Amino acid sequence: MSWQKMPPDKAPVPSGSAWRGLLRAGSVSICFGLVFGFSTAIIAGVLDDVAKAYALGTAATETMVAALVFSAFLGAIAASPVTSYLGRRAGLGLASLLVLGGYTVILFEPDARLFMAARIAIGFAVGLSSMAAPMYAGEASPTRYRGAIVSMFQLAVTLGILAAYALPLFFFGTLAWFQIIGTGVVIGGAALVVTLVVPESPRWLLARGKPVQAKKAARVLGLSAVDLPSAPKRPRTAGPRTLFQGAIPMVLVLCGSLFVLQNLSGIDAFLYYAPRVFEGLGFDKGVAALTATFALGAINVVSTLIAIRLMDRLGRRPLIVVGSAVMTLGLLSVVGAQVTGSATLGLVGLCIYIAAFAASLGPIPYVMMSELFPTRIREPGIAAASATSWLFNGGVAFFFLSAVESFGTVTVFLFFAGICFLSLIIGILFVPETKGVPLEDIEENVLQGIGLRDLGTHRRTFAPQKV
Repeated sequence: MSWQKMPPDKAPVPSGSAWRGLLRAGSVSICFGLVFGFSTAIIAGVLDDVAKAYALGTAATETMVAALVFSAFLGAIAASPVTSYLGRRAGLGLASLLVLGGYTVILFEPDARLFMAARIAIGFAVGLSSMAAPMYAGEASPTRYRGAIVSMFQLAVTLGILAAYALPLFFFGTLAWFQIIGTGVVIGGAALVVTLVVPESPRWLLARGKPVQAKKAARVLGLSAVDLPSAPKRPRTAGPRTLFQGAIPMVLVLCGSLFVLQNLSGIDAFLYYAPRVFEGLGFDKGVAALTATFALGAINVVSTLIAIRLMDRLGRRPLIVVGSAVMTLGLLSVVGAQVTGSATLGLVGLCIYIAAFAASLGPIPYVMMSELFPTRIREPGIAAASATSWLFNGGVAFFFLSAVESFGTVTVFLFFAGICFLSLIIGILFVPETKGVPLEDIEENVLQGIGLRDLGTHRRTFAPQKV
């Protein structure tokens, strides 16, 4: 059967060149996901050492942690003009240089001001790449494998988190805290190399009126005609009226809401303060808490691998509905552990929560934002969703310790459980199923104003054109 007679989700197994293209697109997801995960989580295992080195109290410690996150918020905002006018590769290149420079400064045991400046630079890079990398991966991947390739970003985030949890445990008492953090230069260097070897996004080149370059880039990425628009179009300026066209307002609300739910579900509290959370559950300070934290990171990785396997099989919607329900149960178990004083129950509950998060609210918001925004507002739309994510991420980083001191752990975790239950409701009522649907079909549905739940179920007649 020929390509012209097949829908994208029934396309044949990729050839050798297509696999090489998938490897390139996947490498972008992996490297910048590692940057994201490692950079945000590495502070957790050495936080006490950092606080001691700079004589930080609770508020100052929260500020040190949140500095990277709020800088990432600014990076996500800047991502729209950078990736729109300079290209996806330019945004990724800038991010990798900032990461490399920031970790190089930290390796030389900087004073408090330089350390803060380095974290701000790294945070800006993380925010910029958190939008640019999933967008590039979504645009540079075949339709059939798009969900898995974009989800690899979240997998790499979990691997970066696992590495960030492993280093303080494995080098406990042998490496200084700034040396442990400074190992991020390796990830920054890898991200820069990958950026230099991948082509620009063919969709961005087509949108900029460069069909010849787009065809070359598509060939390098192993893309066929079914994976690209039928004709090159220059994007029209996305004015205020554009934001009210069709279902665009609801897409903006849905994508932003998914990221708010993701960050308020409690994941950021574990990301930045996991050892302290385990100490609060009754684990001994030091190696015991770090070991439990590492175990949590390992479960995160395994569950994300499973999610990638299922993303383009079961679909987005079943994963987020079931995952949110299981997350709620897991956090309620943590609350029960706090009430009964059972450290084991708390560990089991957190493991259940993390496993469910990694298969649902972890990867799906990134997949949704890379699929639902029409071409004309893709950059500002994804930037707005990413910025929303980082804003609430920063709020959790800045207030979690203070909230626990003021309201108690039980109240805080009940709040997180309530957010997960809200995610379940939103998943049932509003999240569409987009597996195997070409981006052009989704865009057409959005512009026609089809309801959120049905954006992936109305398809145009499949008639691919030559690139």
